[in-house]
Amino acid sequence: MSVILHQNVANRAPSQSQVTPTFRDPAGSLSFEADRVVRSIHPAARQSTLEFLESEFCHQAQQRGDLVAACIDDAPGGLRLIHPRIPVPTYPWEWTPSQWLAAAELTLALCEEALSHGWILKDATPLNILFVGHRPVFVDILSFEQHDPHASIWLAYGQYMRTFLLPLLMNRELSWPLALSLFKRDGYEPAELYQAMSWPQRLSRSVFWPITLPAWLERGKKAEATSSNPTIGHKDDSELAAHLLHRTLADLRRRTLRAMPRNSGSAWAEYQQTLTHYTAEQAASKREWVRAALLKHKPARVLDIGANTGEYSALATENGAEVIALERDAAAAERLFCMSRARSLPIQTIHADLARPTPAVGWENAESSALIPRLAGQCDLVLMLAVIHHLILMEQIPIPAIVDLAHRLAARHWLVEWVPVADPMYQSLMRGRVSLYGALAESDLHTACDGLFTLLCRQTLDNGRVLLFFEKSTQ
Repeated sequence: MSVILHQNVANRAPSQSQVTPTFRDPAGSLSFEADRVVRSIHPAARQSTLEFLESEFCHQAQQRGDLVAACIDDAPGGLRLIHPRIPVPTYPWEWTPSQWLAAAELTLALCEEALSHGWILKDATPLNILFVGHRPVFVDILSFEQHDPHASIWLAYGQYMRTFLLPLLMNRELSWPLALSLFKRDGYEPAELYQAMSWPQRLSRSVFWPITLPAWLERGKKAEATSSNPTIGHKDDSELAAHLLHRTLADLRRRTLRAMPRNSGSAWAEYQQTLTHYTAEQAASKREWVRAALLKHKPARVLDIGANTGEYSALATENGAEVIALERDAAAAERLFCMSRARSLPIQTIHADLARPTPAVGWENAESSALIPRLAGQCDLVLMLAVIHHLILMEQIPIPAIVDLAHRLAARHWLVEWVPVADPMYQSLMRGRVSLYGALAESDLHTACDGLFTLLCRQTLDNGRVLLFFEKSTQ
């Protein structure tokens, strides 16, 4: 049985006094206590959980940071595990393809390593993974169980296919957004994907095995074989069984790599290389002003909204900050994540749109929390560089509403770039709606900030754009 939902609820952002138990996991439940997550283990799972926590594999995975840390509280009231709380958890539908791949590779690597120590993963879903910066961390300790050495099948094989490989494959073959996983808690079924494919795609190397063959078998009422796993049954030879399992995991790793989308670009992914409204000198002036503000105020955590490919996110890390980088363009977000991982920067990428943020979903809209509550108040500084005019002109968001949201998101400061009406980009995005947006001025922003933010410093760039650094009002 898949045991995944407790991680869903771990992603919620309740108040400190709220206690939210899970309800799907037969082995335990989660609740929140201040800045920690408490996993209560049901009596029937107590002994097996303790054995796993005391295993060499668990200790090694936790020391590397691949498996969530856990302090054991074996009190008379029952066994509890105390986990650190990740400030801004994310869901798979907010990840880039390379984040999906990183999560998949960690899942397979942990399963393979666990086998060598007598354990195995009993479920395999992206929902077992959270990101800390650019690093995936497996957070579902109860997903591991003791392995029967004579078993040659991986029971989580089908779930891995549905939730990891098939979403990546459909993103590659048909450009289905990975965000669609929001509506597919247990992933895609091969039969439904088969209908969306052309015959050349159905017969292609990458699609035939995971989609076409299972769909044909299901159509032929051979449901027992729909997983198309060639290692069905039990073997008397434990060495052979282990060999078959390791081969299965290696094959899944190869197929997952082949399912990765082809490299693609976008206008926004190339934004820094193609922008014409900034000269090199103006761009350098803007960068140095932002650097000075970061150096002076030393935010511990920064929320970079509209982060693009991460130039200013990386700049913030140079001054010691951890960064939550929000980017709505898929290609730009992918490059941002790959950059942060290649350079080992503490940047957590979220592929989401501030104007259409991830909603709360699941049972009673309570299993997976909305994006804005997860972000609110988590970062000392909120960066909105060249963002406000997009919200105004493309999303028709009023300035007071933008300021109000910034006030909720920022714990201390807000750094914003104001783009005047005369700016070429503003004129391009306005699309002739002069009567609506042609008279907006910086003074409108200051009026909206009254009582919410206090202006600390201001810098006008040579191209007319204005950088403003605000402090959040305490009243």
